[in-house]
Amino acid sequence: MKKQSFKRRTFIKTSTFAGAGLALGFTFVPLVNSATGGRVSVSGEKGAELGLWIRIAPDGTITLIAPSSEMGQGVNTSLSMILAEELEADWQSIKTETAPVNSDYKNPEQPMQLTGGSTSIKGFWEPLREVGAAAREMLITAAAQKWGVSVGACKAQSGYIIHQKSSRKLGYGELVEAAGKLDVPSDPTLKAPEEYSLVGKPVPRLDLPDKINGTAKFGIDVRLPGMLFATVRQSPVFEGTVLSHDETAAKSIRGVTAVVSIPNGIAVVANNTWRAKKGMEALNPQFQDGLTKGLDCQKVRKQFRKALDNEGKVELDSPKVLDLEYEVPYLAHATLEPMNCTASVTDNFCEVWAPTQNQEMSLDVTKEITGLDEDQIRIHTTLLGGGFGRRIEIDYVTQAVTISKNLGKPVQVTWMREEDMQHDFYRPASMSRFQISLGKNGLPEKWKNQLAAPSILKRYFAPLGWFGFDPTSTEGAKELPYAIPDFDFDFSMVDPGVPVGFWRSVGSSHNAFYIESAIDEASHLAQHNPFEYRRKLLAEKPRYLNVLEKVAQDAKWGRRLQKGHGLGIAIHKSFGSIVGAVIEISSNTSGRLELHNVWISVDCGKVVNPDIVRAQMEGGFIFGLSAAVGEEITLKAGRVEQSNFHDYSVLRMKSTPDISVSIIESGEDIGGVGEPSVPLAAPALANAIFSATGKRCRSLPFNKHGVKFV
Repeated sequence: MKKQSFKRRTFIKTSTFAGAGLALGFTFVPLVNSATGGRVSVSGEKGAELGLWIRIAPDGTITLIAPSSEMGQGVNTSLSMILAEELEADWQSIKTETAPVNSDYKNPEQPMQLTGGSTSIKGFWEPLREVGAAAREMLITAAAQKWGVSVGACKAQSGYIIHQKSSRKLGYGELVEAAGKLDVPSDPTLKAPEEYSLVGKPVPRLDLPDKINGTAKFGIDVRLPGMLFATVRQSPVFEGTVLSHDETAAKSIRGVTAVVSIPNGIAVVANNTWRAKKGMEALNPQFQDGLTKGLDCQKVRKQFRKALDNEGKVELDSPKVLDLEYEVPYLAHATLEPMNCTASVTDNFCEVWAPTQNQEMSLDVTKEITGLDEDQIRIHTTLLGGGFGRRIEIDYVTQAVTISKNLGKPVQVTWMREEDMQHDFYRPASMSRFQISLGKNGLPEKWKNQLAAPSILKRYFAPLGWFGFDPTSTEGAKELPYAIPDFDFDFSMVDPGVPVGFWRSVGSSHNAFYIESAIDEASHLAQHNPFEYRRKLLAEKPRYLNVLEKVAQDAKWGRRLQKGHGLGIAIHKSFGSIVGAVIEISSNTSGRLELHNVWISVDCGKVVNPDIVRAQMEGGFIFGLSAAVGEEITLKAGRVEQSNFHDYSVLRMKSTPDISVSIIESGEDIGGVGEPSVPLAAPALANAIFSATGKRCRSLPFNKHGVKFV
């Protein structure tokens, strides 16, 4: 995806006062979607009604209409900090609401209104600064006019406008009516970084108190008068159809009111979720056919290997050559809050409450099902109990709207964990091969890499005629930071029929494992220190070097290790941020491995909230570590074998290592932080296992190799 640059003065759009205070909004030049060749449209006057980004009430309360979904990544806090910094607001007065569906809320980094790709801060940094600065100048002007003094004699500070000579001051709430009648400044003055009092500081998150005291509202917490509750069962073989079911038995369960057909399955509706679950058990639906009928993991592996064989290996003429093959499995998102959605459809209006990352597609599918116009639909975004890319999909929204329309009543759909695990849009499985030759200095002279993997984007863009190279599958592999004279990369798209989707860090989640494992193997073949080897290959990449050297320094790389201990190192860039990681493990006398310490260094450019950066580095690494150690989705007879956390093993707290994070403030353009640490976990751990045991693991998860963890 390519982004058009902002035309700085095009975004500020409205300034209104209607008895409730000052409200500002903006729009921006949209990105061009290179995959479809089409420009994303931006609505006109509707943005003035719904696209208001900041509201200042007469009591001084300031509300940011947050354009991104809050799914635990702290985005409501970070975006509010950007706005409050330029506005010179009292931080205690800040509140947030999640934006409705409207084209003005599209992230400039995304093709539609959605939250993903670690782009929230990157996309909205400049726009929110502009809005905050414009509001600040309007409030200063309003105060100056009221006092009959020059604008230059006044300053904004902590929610007040102060006359510097007399020390008179007026609160923002006292000025909003007058400010709302002023023209929006065409060129508001932005603060210099040295003037920041909030940005760059570890400000406590806005969403934590409600999450701690239990008052925070997630999708599963929505309650409406007269609401019914539903659960669903879908074909265990993907895209199969319902063969039979016992509706009479289901309706004999107390509280069950209806059985409704849905795409790919069937729903049971009752007066609470437990009774809907019991009704589904009695319904006992049976399914037939399906796209993946007869498919298993061995057949998937054969498809990948055939595609790689068709690409062919490169013959290398060198004394030191590596011929490597790696693979990774399908992975589930396994969000703590299972898929759910509440919908209320009437003849002329529809409201949807969804923990969604994708407001625009939720609106589109609701329009399609109900036949209603856009102005007859409201999409309310709740807090998300985990997203990781899973809630970019809209299957659960489709189901809730379908059932509510059928019954003419509000309905909340909640998936059981088994349904959630077996009907995901999985992180693609893939396989990668390398042929690498080393020169006399031990460094790679030729690097030939072939990747076979499904395409995530094919599902989205095939109806538009798109096909071919998928950047989400190849990111992190098609270009390397390492200085390799003869580099070549080939990609074969393979589609076994298993639904795949965006999983936290997407293509980098597997390509970093492949690349950083291969680099490590090359360093050992050359008998070089893995850290020094990377240093030589990154000599012309100062940002990478800074990250690599910092994490090695933090880990005290080169120190004498205790017997049985090993260190593994990896570095990778994704979503505009460079992350390095070192992990220390040990092997005990029984052969079990213990994860001791992790050191992470990150250069994500400008930093809004360092506490949130650290939390995302820690959480992302643990997310990747859990997948590397024991997570795997397997197939048998066309269906997913795993059904819950007893057989989809996630990392337990007792096994989680201590993590230390260093942030490198480079001042470069803002990069993402929600995903970039995820890809480092698998290669750093693989390299540490080799260091500690001499065992090289070239496929995930590691527990398949007889590697057991304490």
